[in-house]
Parts: sequence; C-alpha cells; structure tokens
Amino acid sequence: MGRALAAVLCLAGLARANPVDVPAAVRRAVAAASVEVLPARCAGVVAAPRLVLTARHCARPEDRPLRVGLADGAVVGARLVATDEVADQAALALDAAAGMPALAVARRLPIPGTVLFFEGNPARPRWQSARLDRIGTCPSLPRLPDALFTSLKGAPGDSGAPLVDGAARVVGLVHGGARCEIATPGDHLARLRDRALGVLAASGAEEPLARHVVHLEANAVGVLEEHRVVARRPRPVLGRVDDLRAHADEQRVERVDVRPLARAEADVVQPDAELDESLGAMRRVGAHDADRRAAADAVEHAVGVDHRLEPEERE
Repeated sequence: MGRALAAVLCLAGLARANPVDVPAAVRRAVAAASVEVLPARCAGVVAAPRLVLTARHCARPEDRPLRVGLADGAVVGARLVATDEVADQAALALDAAAGMPALAVARRLPIPGTVLFFEGNPARPRWQSARLDRIGTCPSLPRLPDALFTSLKGAPGDSGAPLVDGAARVVGLVHGGARCEIATPGDHLARLRDRALGVLAASGAEEPLARHVVHLEANAVGVLEEHRVVARRPRPVLGRVDDLRAHADEQRVERVDVRPLARAEADVVQPDAELDESLGAMRRVGAHDADRRAAADAVEHAVGVDHRLEPEERE
C-alpha cells in the first residue's frame, strides 16, 4: 500500500513539474496576435484587423494616450470603443490595421477539465498549459457568475492576456485579482467584440461581420449567384461581387430590389357576425309543391252535411 501511494504521489509531482507542452501551431497563432497595452503595460489580443481586446482595468481614464505594442515591434495608437464592466473587458480600436492574423473568440464556455494554453504578457512571455478547474463567482468580480478558475500561474502585467483552447480560440482573458486568479469568459468577450465591430463598421473603419451577409440560393426566385444582400442595415445595401475566375462576358452584375410581397390569398371572416336569413325561399317552395294537400290530421271538429231535400215518392 505504501509503495502504491508513493508511486501515485511521484506521478502527480511529475505531472505538475512537466505540464502538457503548448502545441507549435497554438504558439505561433497566439504569439502573432498577442499585444502589450500601454501605458498600463498589460496584455491584449488582436480580434480583428483594427480591434484589440483586453482587460477593462488596463484601459482606465487616466491611462492616456492609449497605445498598443504589436508583435512586429510597431506601436499603434488606440481608443476605447466598448466595455463590459461586469466582466472587466474592453475593446480598443487601432488607428491602423494590425497587419497580423486575428484570433477567433469562442462563444461557448469550455467544460471543467479542459486543457488551455497561455502566453502571458508578450513583452515577457511565460508559456503554460493550464486546466480549467471550475466555473463560478470570484469576489473580485461579484456580478460575474461564470468566471473561469484555472491552474495557470499569472504575474503582474498578464491581465488581458488571452487564454486559448487547442484550436487557438480565445476562451477567456486573464483577470487575476487580489482574492482569486481567474479569467473572464469568452461568451462575454464575443458579445463585446460584436458590439465593437458594429461601432467600427458604422464609422467605416471596419468591414461588417461575415454573418451579416446573406447569400441567397441560386435561381431560387430569380436572384442569381452574383447578387448579394447585406442585412442588418436601415435598408438593403446591394453591392457587386466580382469572381475573378469568370469570363469577361459573365462579369455583368445586376442590382436587385428586395421587397416583401404578399403572394397567397386569404378570406377574412368577421368573428361573431349576425346571420341574416330571408324567409322568402320557404314561401316559394310551397308554390311549387306538386303534392300539396291538407294534412290527414288537420280536421279538429266534426261537421255534418245535410242538403235539406225531402225524399219523393214515386208512383
């Protein structure tokens, strides 16, 4: 029994001392998209060509002017465009495109036991694999019910660093905190990203989200593949789609006006309407009845018939 227990403890110690290696593809993706947020010297992640996500406490009003240090060494100006105060998350718009692939944000929370990966602040990276222990509430963010409690070992300056899964999708941002070390969840972050991209799209600084483009079925209602409708705007914006592989005589693109038109007919019946019927039809039936006669039981009084004639005597 003693030897078995010692072996278990030894294996546990080795597991802690030799965590799961961070996959090379994850390292490359996270290293390219990780940034340093200045002047707070926090971390952040590129989530779109001109959008960075970080911790809210890394972009305080007194932290001005905001700047972002990119992986290639460039420093770009930034401004705050959206926040989630409950989850301590912030979205920064860059003055110029980052010029590097952005990381996707997972919209669903991982389950406890999932292995996650972490670089920390890119100015002083410390690659780690971490385990998601549980999802709950931390006193540092009492209004957030789904904080991610992990086994990662953070350090000052790691706030805002992305915590990613094996597909290099951001599942949370490191928050830290004086009372518990947590990451804020990716579902909040995905909604924040959507709001921030909406702000940038309205200002013309960013393309609309791909899910706002509706591709119609070819030849369904006379709309061809070269037509495109961009939804979620005050009115449809109809633009040209250029297929470089098509021949010159197939490059013509027409504009389409999309309107909802009623096609089916329906009879509308008024509820509780009065029913007006004419009795004239009943009178007309009587006039054309070929077998009309008095009913057999219509006589109510006996009547005698007497013609008052006296019998005559014949000779």
